[in-house]
Amino acid sequence: MKPTMALKPLVFALTALMAIAAQAHGGGGSTPPPTTPAPTSASATSNDGQSNHGNVVLNDKTKNNASANDSFNHNSGVNNANVLSGDNNQGKNDVVVQNADADFVFATVNSAQSNTGNLVINSGTKNNASINDSGNNASGIQQLNVAAGTSNQGSNSTVVQSNKDGTGGAATINGVQDVSGNLTVNLSSGHGWNTKPVTNNASVNNSINYGSGVLNSNTLAGSNNQGQNNVVVQSTTRF
Repeated sequence: MKPTMALKPLVFALTALMAIAAQAHGGGGSTPPPTTPAPTSASATSNDGQSNHGNVVLNDKTKNNASANDSFNHNSGVNNANVLSGDNNQGKNDVVVQNADADFVFATVNSAQSNTGNLVINSGTKNNASINDSGNNASGIQQLNVAAGTSNQGSNSTVVQSNKDGTGGAATINGVQDVSGNLTVNLSSGHGWNTKPVTNNASVNNSINYGSGVLNSNTLAGSNNQGQNNVVVQSTTRF
């Protein structure tokens, strides 16, 4: 057999392989297959903690007044407030607002408060907490904590998450409060007709009317009270 006749099949095979390779690399006018973009993600986190331990409070004919009067009216959006009077009170506001076009969106608030091992002695003490004519005609998210006394805790946590055309997401609030091992002694002062007892008053009058959205309120008077407001708002489309 002539050498040229033996090489002809090999030439045909190489020619076919070169044509296939050219098509794979866009040769010959063919369109490459579309590539899938990698998934995107976004996250927003608030980590906060408070500790109130080992305190001694002696109140003798003491007056503690906390009030939010004629306040927070006609508001919109997110409004948080802590109004505290007395000793060793804790107040905190955590807000996470996230707006993303990612495939996966995560918004988290981690909140912890601890109030342990405190000693409180009240003699003829007055604790007054009030919200009067407040929080009316409001829209959105409104949270109020009003506390009067000793070692009270107030916490407001808000997560607002918006994810446009996303495939997944998570909005979480982890809130922990601990009041333990505290001793409170309430004693009246004076004798006979002059006796002055310990007085704890908490009131909400003509408040939080005609509101829309989420409206939370804690009104506390006394010792070692806890108040917590947590809100999660999640949407898969942009607000």
